[in-house]
Amino acid sequence: MTQMTAFIAYAILFTYVLTVKAELMDSPALKVSSTARLRGRNLLNATPAQNTCKFNSTICSEPNSAGPKCCDEVCVDTSSDENNCGSCGRDCSFGKTCCDGDCIDLQTDEDNCGRCGLKCPKTISINNLNGKCENGLCDYN
Repeated sequence: MTQMTAFIAYAILFTYVLTVKAELMDSPALKVSSTARLRGRNLLNATPAQNTCKFNSTICSEPNSAGPKCCDEVCVDTSSDENNCGSCGRDCSFGKTCCDGDCIDLQTDEDNCGRCGLKCPKTISINNLNGKCENGLCDYN
């Protein structure tokens, strides 16, 4: 008998909730015109595809853009992007870093030793007269 009473109580409560929800949905404050609803849905579908540099070349020159060049519908900085180093689609191989548009091995490059732009001085010590870069450090000896 108590199970039947609980079931009836839940059924009444469920019916009440549905009635209140239907009344709230009919309130003028919550009504949205059919054109606004349609426009919003269309904007959600259209905006991401058209909000790329492929359709709008000025996006890449906006402040806080990832870079000035549009590669594969994405703004990139070809002077430092590992997947677009120097030009769109040019990948740096494993162990190389993009420095000023060139793929560089930071472990051995004397003009970019350990990081981009860090030049090894030509004369560091008696042991290293050439400013050699080894393991990303100038004058490793």
